[in-house]
Amino acid sequence: MGSPAKGTGPLAGVRVVDLTAMVMGPYCTQIMADMGADVIKVEPPGGDDTRYISVGPAPGMSGVFVNVNRGKRSVVLDLRSAAGVSAMHGLIGQADVFIHSMRAKAIAKLGFSYAQVAAIHPAIVYTNCYGYGRRGPDRDLTAYDDTIQADCGLPAVQQMLTGEANFVGTIMADKITGLTALYATMMALFHRAKTGEGQEVEVAMFETMASFMLVEHANGAMFEPPLGPAVYPRTVAPNRSGRGPVVMEGIALFGS
Repeated sequence: MGSPAKGTGPLAGVRVVDLTAMVMGPYCTQIMADMGADVIKVEPPGGDDTRYISVGPAPGMSGVFVNVNRGKRSVVLDLRSAAGVSAMHGLIGQADVFIHSMRAKAIAKLGFSYAQVAAIHPAIVYTNCYGYGRRGPDRDLTAYDDTIQADCGLPAVQQMLTGEANFVGTIMADKITGLTALYATMMALFHRAKTGEGQEVEVAMFETMASFMLVEHANGAMFEPPLGPAVYPRTVAPNRSGRGPVVMEGIALFGS
């Protein structure tokens, strides 16, 4: 994957221990690497599954994997072994950021929850990236872009627009949550620069995408009593899809 250019970019001098896999977390840390951070991607012995999900010039080097892991250094550690745990402790002691994309239960079982990592390096910025917030009822469920798009109501909005409930043609939940993790981590680093204090950051796909959709689609339903349906008519108006006028709950959804 190649090492980042030394001493260049706004994040030069920042070291990131990256335990993320697939797309959400790696997209976040790929941008950090692009900005000059020294990102050390830690993979299990079998490698990140994204290595094998699309075509590439060599085994384990799929187009998706290469695109979201460029500019990073890579190391294989078996975190279920004493040697792997010891090596990870060494990396943590020299890092500014620790970021993972496992469920809260899984990362704690490996011995790398925030409390466990902060005991090694109290000033570290620790970012959790997972499907559902750990205070919610779905905290232990596995999440994928498709399930999160469905959970946050995006296919229903597409149905209002096109007449069919569909996912959008890109892994929107993964990438939007990755960008959210990026700016949240940067804010925690800014706080540390001012105070010297480390912080724990939590970025969950469902909560992030629900907030993203509700910016406009909460609309009249956010008031008590409701002043209208939970949809922003302009975004599902027929002039955005080429269809004729749609009537929903007695309201004609024309362009505005």
